[in-house]
Amino acid sequence: MARLVIMFRSDTLREVHVGPEPLKIGRDQSNHIQLDNPAVSRFHAEVYRQGYPFFVEDKNSTNGVCVNDVLITWKCGLKDGDRITIGKHTLMFREDPADYPEKHRISLADIDGTVNIRSNPGKNR
Repeated sequence: MARLVIMFRSDTLREVHVGPEPLKIGRDQSNHIQLDNPAVSRFHAEVYRQGYPFFVEDKNSTNGVCVNDVLITWKCGLKDGDRITIGKHTLMFREDPADYPEKHRISLADIDGTVNIRSNPGKNR
């Protein structure tokens, strides 16, 4: 199950699992993750799953959201190990490969040599 590891400086504060519903982040008490810091907007961001990938979305915050030290303009796909910065807090995104069905996983051990990718796999050439 995907989770966010919430850190302030080098201290881990807690871990929160990302479920099927959007995880709301902000200064307001109604958020799932409340970050009590003046640099954090009342309703700052959301983390959610859309299909198989996970996303973080800035909810028009004042100070923005960074992913791996890059300011995002709206939303950004997340992968294991990505660092989300909100105010002075870092939220490390962690995911479990079991989150993805077997048919969507591929192992490099399954690839032998060159891989040919056709733009239209239904037609033979």
